[in-house]
Amino acid sequence: MQLGRITAVTISSPDLDRVIDIYSKYLNYHLVFSTRVNSHQAKSWNAPNVENAEMIYMSPEGSNDFFFRFVEQTIDSSYVPFGSYGWNAAELIVRDVDESAKKLMDSPFQIIGEPADLSFTDQIRAMQVMGPSKEVLYLTQFKSKLDEFDSPMPRCDIDQTFIVILAGKDIDQMQSFLNEKLSIDKAPPMQSRIRAISKVFNLPEETQYKSAALAIRGQSLIELDEMPPEAGPRELTPGCLPSGISIVSFLAHESNFLEETYDSNIPSFEKVQAHTIKGTCGELIEILYT
Repeated sequence: MQLGRITAVTISSPDLDRVIDIYSKYLNYHLVFSTRVNSHQAKSWNAPNVENAEMIYMSPEGSNDFFFRFVEQTIDSSYVPFGSYGWNAAELIVRDVDESAKKLMDSPFQIIGEPADLSFTDQIRAMQVMGPSKEVLYLTQFKSKLDEFDSPMPRCDIDQTFIVILAGKDIDQMQSFLNEKLSIDKAPPMQSRIRAISKVFNLPEETQYKSAALAIRGQSLIELDEMPPEAGPRELTPGCLPSGISIVSFLAHESNFLEETYDSNIPSFEKVQAHTIKGTCGELIEILYT
């Protein structure tokens, strides 16, 4: 199996009308269609309580290959972004992060990290925001094409998710699982400053964490972050999806079906067969078999 690209990021949300309004107005995403979670999806996600819940798909302007999927569900009161294991953030490619920041300044998106050049290169500039369902989004601009990053070119001001960020207890264990289960090549860990994690756990801003960037097909990456000892699994209401970012969906190439599958129902991939697995950090990984 060869994994890639990222086709959808699923977020649990208590108010889909508000999501549509905010994502349309401030990110220029548009509503593709509205449906309901079917029994096959709910079963594969191990979330029987969301069967028949309303579900919407939104995509960047002019795009038909990436979607935010929002499933109607209350947010667990204990959920704190960057405070637990699982999918922590989705990183979107943008044309101009400073212009995006101006647009989001007085919006319902909470800016949790102002635009700044990355510590290892001034050719990448990024900011972080928290959305209406406590989802964390990174908005990232490449000022020039870098040989070491096979990043997509933005097709609109705020485009697709090209990196997803996964947090867990042990980076070696995380890499081993993804390598053995999904044939994702391992990457050498590096020390990285992640202020959002330090802030949650009241640690010094300059605290370093083990981090690794795993390249997959389709100009996509999975970033792994090793959490501090104080972190733990995400609190989960039985029968429900994890709060925040619940599921990430990937295309799979040159693969056989792993388990019982279902129609993905993701726009542009409606009849593609899908299956969901749970990773070592409690993350849900939906695989679309092309």
